[in-house]
Amino acid sequence: MKRTVILGGGSGGVVAARRLRNMLSEDQMEIVLVDRERHHTYQPSQLWVMTGKREAVEIQAPLVMLASHGIRVVHGSVDAIDPAARSVRVGDETLEYDHLIVSLGAETVDDDPIAPPELSPWTVQGALSLRERIGRFHGGEVAVAVSSLPYRCPPAPFEVAFMLRYIAEQRGVAKQTSVRVLHPWAEPMEVFGPTMVSGFGSFLEQYDVGFDAKFDLVATEPTENEGYTLRSSDGRSVDADLAIIVPPHRAPAVIAESGLATADGWMNVKLPSMQHPDHPEVFGVGDVVAPTIGLGMAGVFAHFQAEHVATQIADQTLGTYMGNLYNMVGVCVMDMGYVGAAVWCDFEGKLMRGEPFPDCRMLGGMSAFRSVKTGFEQYWFGNLFGVTPRQLRQRARRRQEVTA
Repeated sequence: MKRTVILGGGSGGVVAARRLRNMLSEDQMEIVLVDRERHHTYQPSQLWVMTGKREAVEIQAPLVMLASHGIRVVHGSVDAIDPAARSVRVGDETLEYDHLIVSLGAETVDDDPIAPPELSPWTVQGALSLRERIGRFHGGEVAVAVSSLPYRCPPAPFEVAFMLRYIAEQRGVAKQTSVRVLHPWAEPMEVFGPTMVSGFGSFLEQYDVGFDAKFDLVATEPTENEGYTLRSSDGRSVDADLAIIVPPHRAPAVIAESGLATADGWMNVKLPSMQHPDHPEVFGVGDVVAPTIGLGMAGVFAHFQAEHVATQIADQTLGTYMGNLYNMVGVCVMDMGYVGAAVWCDFEGKLMRGEPFPDCRMLGGMSAFRSVKTGFEQYWFGNLFGVTPRQLRQRARRRQEVTA
């Protein structure tokens, strides 16, 4: 029997595991998923944890729930990958593989003084910390800053800014509140082309959110009353009563040490197969390969790549299988408080033909898109784990009652 080892229980890893099991029986393929965390976190909903719309337990599903689908879950950190031996070391256990899927994502740097972790909703704990700060906010200067590129979910800093503007409106403190995005880009969403620049620029103007371009954040200094002064490399400074900062992202060290990485540490793969050039039995999906292929970091990319990779492994195992080609489309639905907005981009021309920008479309100004975002969250947990966010909350409550 063949064995596929999947490293990482995020979007790409979980989708790959479930799709593989749907296509291959337990007699045909052993599937092993490895993660250092015990829960899968649905990261798009971390902003809802920040604003109080979700509790943390509602967006975290225990990975052990995958066992009921014939997937073995190993809890532990990946200490080493040996492509020559086709093995992975996790603590005291060595896992040999016929196929390896690397979906380790990008690590956030949580000890960087420029981006204190309590100011970042890019982690659940940071979202909870900001929730308390936002609860005490009653007007003033709000700054949403990006510490460095690349980072997960390029539109997210703008979504955060729109949410904070909406909260100020709700609390009746809009007139004494200023919201701005501090970003290294020269224009909002510039790497996605003129359609996105124009669309996000219109949103910023419509909802009175400022944009400080080419802001290279080099220092974050605390002030009185929980405020911060944010400084740029060119000497500019912004005083914020409420600061929200995107932390630096880095490639997992184990990838660079394995020999699977490019010179900058991110995993090396070739398009469209997502296979490593020298080890065709090794595949990479998601944030860990995004900088290598010239793609943004987002769960939707990991999702479609994982389906494509699972199809290839099933094809190799069964001899033939009419599965999914690599869908190079990205979709992002934003909750802007006032309304919802959706972004659709086709990256095939950019990735395969070297075109400068993806082909993007924007749909916004409708409250229905907020429901779409909620609906996909429900679909995600229901399709992959067989639960809803509400059921996850009920499970957590029952565990607390048993413990008490």
